[in-house]
Amino acid sequence: MDVKFINPFVIAAQTVFKTMLNIDLTLGKPTLKEAKTISGDVTGIMSMVGDKKGTIALSFKEKGALFVFNSLMGDEASAIGPDVVDAIGELTNIVSGQARKEFERQGINLKASIPMVVVGQEVETNFITKLPIVSLPFNFDAAGGGGEVMHLDFSFE
Repeated sequence: MDVKFINPFVIAAQTVFKTMLNIDLTLGKPTLKEAKTISGDVTGIMSMVGDKKGTIALSFKEKGALFVFNSLMGDEASAIGPDVVDAIGELTNIVSGQARKEFERQGINLKASIPMVVVGQEVETNFITKLPIVSLPFNFDAAGGGGEVMHLDFSFE
């Protein structure tokens, strides 16, 4: 996959987290994902169509999702519930919108679906492309460390 399709997602995630949540995301090593399962416990999923087509999934481990909710809402959630699910869906929408702005700068026009949020581990997903899924692992120190707390998975052609 061409790096020009990866960078808009990296830039979008880092920009949104910094400006909205005051969180610095640290990108781990991108990988090609063979498994068609989500990477976390709470996952926002959006499809995009237009000049290109693809699907993105913003997938959080529980501790990452709770930290994001608490930071975004200024409220305390101790478990994944409807409010946390809504926050992850909205954050997925915002990251997708920011990525689409980057693509527009490249002359690529895209439209996005309404995000869907899935709760659970190892849920199977079927992206709308035939290309491999690129997985961008992110960590943010405020979530207590201990490995990746968020993955941005996408397939885009």
